[in-house]
Amino acid sequence: MTLHAVEDLADRIERAYLRRQPYWRQGCSNPQVWASAAVTLIRLHRTDPTIPLDPELYVAAQPLSSPLADPWEDLAQASSAKRYRRRVRQIIRMLRMELQDEVRHAEDLVTQGESISVVLTAKSRSLSPLGRYIVAYRAGRLDLAGRCRSSAQAQHRSCPLYRHASRELLPRKAYPVLELASGLDFPSRAAEKIPLFSLN
Repeated sequence: MTLHAVEDLADRIERAYLRRQPYWRQGCSNPQVWASAAVTLIRLHRTDPTIPLDPELYVAAQPLSSPLADPWEDLAQASSAKRYRRRVRQIIRMLRMELQDEVRHAEDLVTQGESISVVLTAKSRSLSPLGRYIVAYRAGRLDLAGRCRSSAQAQHRSCPLYRHASRELLPRKAYPVLELASGLDFPSRAAEKIPLFSLN
């Protein structure tokens, strides 16, 4: 992690904090608080790479309610990191349940006789692009999975926590966005050839 990257995280944390606490008087605290908060976030990510380096979510996870808030207390303590970890895990659980419901519903339709192509191409808010990709992959229909890949990648970009939420539904290597290194994604065109679920 370069000094520039730390400074960028610190700047984003400061901006996110000031959006939530617009009446906080900046002269009340040492400006080093933002760098300290950034280091707290980086250490947490290094300890547990499933926790993203997301400054805005980090700030949003803190219970900032008082106009007399202290950014040192809110952002730069071990308790701040614990709150963030807890919130990320809550989000992953919520996303996992949503994906499981989507996939279960779509697979039930196919089991009842619906064409998988019809199920996956029908306009429906109850089946997200990543859900469609997962259903196609699990059915061994890599042609359909390929059609869903671009939209599933866009869904991932909107919330990278989908990677962890989908772990029980999709092999890690089959996820539509490769993780080349911690926090570095690359769109994947590869998929494992052995499906976990057959709809044939």
